[in-house]
Amino acid sequence: SRTPVREAILRLAEHSLVTVAPQFGTFIAAIDPDEVRQAQFMREHLETAIALRLADRRGLDLGPARNLVVQQRAILSTGDYASFTILDDRMHAWLFDLAGMGKLWGAIHVKKAHLDRIRFLHVPEPGKVSEVAEQHVAILDAIAAGDREATQAAVHVHTSGSLVYLEKLLVDRPELFERPRLARMRAAVPAPAGEAVPDPGARPG
Repeated sequence: SRTPVREAILRLAEHSLVTVAPQFGTFIAAIDPDEVRQAQFMREHLETAIALRLADRRGLDLGPARNLVVQQRAILSTGDYASFTILDDRMHAWLFDLAGMGKLWGAIHVKKAHLDRIRFLHVPEPGKVSEVAEQHVAILDAIAAGDREATQAAVHVHTSGSLVYLEKLLVDRPELFERPRLARMRAAVPAPAGEAVPDPGARPG
């Protein structure tokens, strides 16, 4: 029905994932590079702090996280990249829970909508799934060894990949970052007989 659809659109708009043009339509929003960079900054710093906290603890059972890495590698044979990103998030969320900071992952999850769009575009690239899985192993191995320096370096390498890919997309696919041309789209849609197409730049009254 209309009510849940309207609520879903409002939630997407709150995360800047859609642009709502009143009395005209709803459009997928352009990717916001600033949102991507801020989410990556937040994620790297919080994840580094969590990983270092875990590296200071001894006798941790990292088996569940390693099992998630095994499942991630299995994606290579299925090509189910959406599931890979879910498994990626699940592993990081598990580490936050293990550190007793599960609610912080929720804060990251809310903020990283535009970052996730970059990740979804990046994962299908040849070799990316294997690369991310190996990065996860490096993080877990560094934590298990209690090596703070290696832990910090491994988290940085893992979380910075999206920023590198963002810069590549800005050059190769600039259309992903262009704001919707609402005036042009409105002009392309003929108004019903006797009804004027509203000017998006006009002020009320």
